[in-house]
Amino acid sequence: MGTRGARRVMLAALLVAAPALGAELEGVKLEDRVQAGGQTLQLNGIGLRKRAFFKVYVAGLYLPERTGSAAQAMGARGPKRMTLVMLRDVGAAQFAGSLLDGLRDNHSEAELARIKPQVDELLGTIRRIGEAKEGMVIVLEHAPNPGTTMTVNGAPQGEPIAGEELFRALLRIWLGENPVQEDLKKALLGQPG
Repeated sequence: MGTRGARRVMLAALLVAAPALGAELEGVKLEDRVQAGGQTLQLNGIGLRKRAFFKVYVAGLYLPERTGSAAQAMGARGPKRMTLVMLRDVGAAQFAGSLLDGLRDNHSEAELARIKPQVDELLGTIRRIGEAKEGMVIVLEHAPNPGTTMTVNGAPQGEPIAGEELFRALLRIWLGENPVQEDLKKALLGQPG
């Protein structure tokens, strides 16, 4: 093997051995790549959720392929993940209420009625968890099998919720026509603020 070939092998070995660098915001580090549903997802964007002058959480959107299009992000088939890292304590009722408000802002009554059992199941899980504490890592993930799952600090919460419609509805909270925060939507889509 010549010098050029040896360099290529060494470079390839370094790339394979190098950890995913990821991104950092507000002291929260998110990996550049994660595994979900047997597939590698890439960090599409990272942003800060604020309410008034409070920093609430850092959010990271993971998709099979990066995109700057909200429609493509929500419509992509296969695994997807939203990671929320809490920057302050939030009560379960307030957290569940914020999700429900985001769903209402981005769906008609008929659309919400179709997924009401799934939404009720997810909100019930959130209420059972109780307070979302500062530093807590909440992962909402969808894979075709088993469906939408929720973990808190790596521990599964509740049962998987079948179907893709719930996760698409959840993504609309952050990426829909009436997102919870416009600059957060842009950040999750990797667009300049």
